[in-house]
Amino acid sequence: MKTFFTIAASIATVTSFAQDVKFGKISKQDFEKTKSTIQADAPAEVLYSEGDYKVTFNTHQGGVEQTKKVFYRYIVFDKDKTPDDVLTISIPLYKTAGSDQDKLLSLKAITYNLVNGKIVEQKVEKKDIFLDKVHRFLDQQTFTFPNVKNGSILEYSYEILSPFISSTDAWYFQQSVPVVNSNFTFQSQDYFNYQQDLRGSFSPKINKNSKEDTYTVTTFGGRGASFSKGFEGKGASVENGKLKINTVNYSLANLPSYTKEAYVLNHKNMLSSVQFELASYQQPGQTPQNFSTTWERIGKDLMDNSNLGRELSGNNFLDETVKTLTANKNTDLEKTEAIFEYVKNNFTWNDYLSVFTDNGIRKTFNDKTGNSADINLFLISMLKKAGINVNPIVLSSLNNGLINYSFPSRTKLNYVIAGATINNEFYLIDATDKNSQLNLLPLRAINDRGIMLLENGVKEIPLRNSVMTNNKKTITADLKADGTLAGSFTNLRDNYFYMADKNEIASDPKAFEKEYVDGYNFEISDFKSHDNKINIIRHQFKFSDANVDVAGNKIIFNPLLFLANTKHYLNLEQRNYNIEFGAPITSVSTVNIKIPAGYKVEALPAEKQFTMQDQASGYAYKVIEKDGYIVAQSYKITPYSVLPPSYYKPLKEFSENIIKAESQQVILVKE
Repeated sequence: MKTFFTIAASIATVTSFAQDVKFGKISKQDFEKTKSTIQADAPAEVLYSEGDYKVTFNTHQGGVEQTKKVFYRYIVFDKDKTPDDVLTISIPLYKTAGSDQDKLLSLKAITYNLVNGKIVEQKVEKKDIFLDKVHRFLDQQTFTFPNVKNGSILEYSYEILSPFISSTDAWYFQQSVPVVNSNFTFQSQDYFNYQQDLRGSFSPKINKNSKEDTYTVTTFGGRGASFSKGFEGKGASVENGKLKINTVNYSLANLPSYTKEAYVLNHKNMLSSVQFELASYQQPGQTPQNFSTTWERIGKDLMDNSNLGRELSGNNFLDETVKTLTANKNTDLEKTEAIFEYVKNNFTWNDYLSVFTDNGIRKTFNDKTGNSADINLFLISMLKKAGINVNPIVLSSLNNGLINYSFPSRTKLNYVIAGATINNEFYLIDATDKNSQLNLLPLRAINDRGIMLLENGVKEIPLRNSVMTNNKKTITADLKADGTLAGSFTNLRDNYFYMADKNEIASDPKAFEKEYVDGYNFEISDFKSHDNKINIIRHQFKFSDANVDVAGNKIIFNPLLFLANTKHYLNLEQRNYNIEFGAPITSVSTVNIKIPAGYKVEALPAEKQFTMQDQASGYAYKVIEKDGYIVAQSYKITPYSVLPPSYYKPLKEFSENIIKAESQQVILVKE
């Protein structure tokens, strides 16, 4: 979008960085703070953060560009507990398949320590800044602050020059640690109409102002305007005029960190943020160029696009393959399943997200690989040839953030799946994951709602998994008279959990194991994950040196051991964001504990059974003595993948009742 603008301007910028906080201006008094004034137990704090984004005319080369200036200052109270995203910084640099790319103009980062009454600084050197090529369209500059200690102050700032002006990055006022002060400023010329997308539960203070500045247009005969200078005597005419510069500033102070909140697939969807997207551009005397109008218009444009809707036409080279796959299939559902399995098993997603094809359907067929659009539009084309009523559904992937449905946006869309109606049943289908199923999408595709592209319009589609997923945990343990426990643990997971675990293990098996066994206060050994290749994965380990309470002639313990629910992580008074489970889930925990010789049961927990409002979830708990064992079993079923925010308080009460039920103790007494 940097080349279609013909007006040139020489415009003074508006400085928005605050005057009282400057990079590198550190005093001894800055080190006096020993704990957060917002959350006393916070391991670190953002003292100041500032984003200054501008969209301006390039006065040297023509076109339009965006500059991004970012500045952060942190203080560290407890280095060992400080989140990684404070200590290690990654700066995204976007690019296209062509020559357009972000340029990092400057980057400074310093660790400050107060040593014997003197401020000692250690800069991040160029050799310690690494360029990570994340994928074809994204690089990252990454560095880690050096010599961080308790009490350190960390600062970094950078400036990026970008040719991409269709939107700004989202500015998140909230962070993983408390924020004392956060400011964001956006500036653009009056010809650009940017739409504000403000989200979150905190309302920032907003200041707007406009000022006029001069611009210069040089016209060369009938060739239009240019930024070139020095040609005034060679048939060029020069015109001076006034141009309005619009600036808006957002400020928030004393923000708590985002805490671990249950049933949120992407925590950033809940954070306070602001982002701008270009809605239209109008040069004086010319017709406006609209970039975001209605979802219907966006849908029509996408279906007319040669790399999306038009890809679904023709493709006669697929006829024979479809005919072979659907032979002897008697129903549309059988045909759909056959084609779906063929695409999943024979074509590989290359990890790139897009609503547009990169290879195209024919090349995808030949190369057996492609981006998300290549794979799923290939699937849709085959299904259409089999007579299935199927359409593309475009959406914003989970990590890309929610779509703002009140402000139609093409640039927010970065993923496409299939939606098929078969015998009056609707199915969501995504062939990019080899372990997905009909109506069981991978995590990246579950992000509230998508837009289905129809021949004559569009339709909002809830992105919901409906395949029941099971999570079964079993402990068999031997209890000794001295209160020590040793035994084995097994976890069987299928469907949604199977798909998620397989992807995490494939990405980093050691990290998966570490996360799985982390946090136990007894010895874990022989961890193994076994994939039976039929949609069930089993995780298991052995444990020893676990202990329960012994009081005189009695042994007292929780019969669910380390499987008992003790915290629900529903921390808010109310929530305006959906409750996301990922899939309908049945969870069963079974514990078998051998009673030590010479002991008998004195008391068992009371049996519990209850449901949540509107049968949105159900729970049962029972503990019995059987054949010399204490046998405890808890059962919970949640038949929905998503619940609306109105169920937050009922879910919180339901979860608290589970914790109460599972806090009951078994008492054994010596005979």
